[in-house]
Amino acid sequence: MINPLILGSILSILSVTTLPALAQSIDNVNKTSTTTSENKSATPVLGNPVFIEHDKITSQKQVNINGTKGLSVTFSGNGTVKGISFTDIGSALITYRPNGFGDLKGQAVITATSANSNDTSGQNATYTFYATGRQDATGIVKSNGATFIHTNSTSGKLASSIDNLVIVFRNQVDKVGNDTTIGWELK
Repeated sequence: MINPLILGSILSILSVTTLPALAQSIDNVNKTSTTTSENKSATPVLGNPVFIEHDKITSQKQVNINGTKGLSVTFSGNGTVKGISFTDIGSALITYRPNGFGDLKGQAVITATSANSNDTSGQNATYTFYATGRQDATGIVKSNGATFIHTNSTSGKLASSIDNLVIVFRNQVDKVGNDTTIGWELK
């Protein structure tokens, strides 16, 4: 279960700033704040991306949600999370707000495709994501959000590497439905 207060805080931060600006802000706070172990443990550190995903929108249709215009989309593609290659298939619901922004929420199933000594091929995980974004003047949709990954695996690399993983991400979708997501682990 996702704690609504944590989700609200993450989405509030992401809706008013981009991740590089967030990282710079965090850096500035660290330089000017009093250093205590309590402050350090509460400061997010983004580091290198741990999640990269390339999807293609496979279908989309207009929907009406309680009198508000929306869009239902499905997608599929592939990527890596913490070094594990995967394919994915998922869906999202986008609701539009009067200010031109849209709220996205969706889910996907990823299937590991790694073939190495710690073989994870065929293992599955699910993720849920929440984001807010807007289409720019060129038709590109950019959004920021959070992803929550869970797996039913009780052993193996998926269970030890990505179960209960929280990712903050930037996403971009071009005019023809090519979707790229880059995410950082929130520790």
